[in-house]
Amino acid sequence: MAAGWLRRGALARSAVFLAVLAPVLVAAGSVEEPTPPITVFVGGRPAALAPGTRLGTAVRALGIRPRPGRLLDVAGHVLLPRVQPGVVYVNGLPVPPSTVLRDGDRLLPVDGVDETEGVRRVVTRLPGRRPGNPQFTLRTWRLERIRVVGRFSGIVVSVRYRPLGRAEPPPAVALTFDDGPWPGTTRRLLGVLRRMHVRATFFVVGRQVRAHPALLRAIAEAGHAVGNHSFTHPTGRPFRMLPPDRIRRELAATDRALARLGVVPALFRPPGGSYDGRVLAAADELGLRTVLWDVDARDWAPDARPAVIARDVLRQVRPGSIVLLHDGGGDGGATVRAVPRIVRGIRRLGLRLVPLS
Repeated sequence: MAAGWLRRGALARSAVFLAVLAPVLVAAGSVEEPTPPITVFVGGRPAALAPGTRLGTAVRALGIRPRPGRLLDVAGHVLLPRVQPGVVYVNGLPVPPSTVLRDGDRLLPVDGVDETEGVRRVVTRLPGRRPGNPQFTLRTWRLERIRVVGRFSGIVVSVRYRPLGRAEPPPAVALTFDDGPWPGTTRRLLGVLRRMHVRATFFVVGRQVRAHPALLRAIAEAGHAVGNHSFTHPTGRPFRMLPPDRIRRELAATDRALARLGVVPALFRPPGGSYDGRVLAAADELGLRTVLWDVDARDWAPDARPAVIARDVLRQVRPGSIVLLHDGGGDGGATVRAVPRIVRGIRRLGLRLVPLS
């Protein structure tokens, strides 16, 4: 009796165990194999992602960070660091971040495009009558200054001056000398000008000023005007073709060399007469008026002779003329000997000789 009861109890427990185990075995038999990851390529390199991954999730997970586009000022400095976001192309096409990626997709980060601010014109009518800028003669006008500036930064890109109305030339002529101070030539020329009671204008090269400060002092102490003619007088390409920063450095370095000797220039003559709106803007920024000429003596030519130099000047000179001569850059003996003839010829025309101011 007892044995039968034990057998019936064992059978009951076995049935219960099998009843519990059966669903587990059924469930275990129904488990599917895990889905393999997909492979995408980022800049040509493979990366594994879970199936169904969306583009936005992949960008964050893989650390893809295309650089945003920036807003730059007209000088190339950053005004705003993020004005256009970078994007990630999928198989060469822009798609939304919700796009589900597929095996073999190619992701290409593309930086945002930098943009440069626009420009605007600022027109100012200047008071009184003034020489032109660039100045070619001694005539004076009412002037309008037209600046092109960065729309947001206000940085000056270029400057030009527009004369208004007509101008009568004064009964005077300005003699100007470039490329000095030069040992020998400048001293001799100062002696000639002193004896003939003439004050002129010297456009000096900064490195020459640094090398010969005593000559620069002699020019200033004699009452002659002094102008800036760049620091190194670049000749490899036109001055206006130099990078804007180089142009500013050339002018600023010469101003500093002159300031150490107590001279503050108000005039600038670009090497070779090469200028554009950017050159005028650089000079304008330093308070310098750009001066050119309307009479070229061509005394720099290797075969220049005193009589020919003087003849060519006197044939071209008019009331209000600015005459280009040289006291530097080489042997200026022909120029020194030509100057007395030029001075006498100009005075016979009833014209005064004046420095630029």
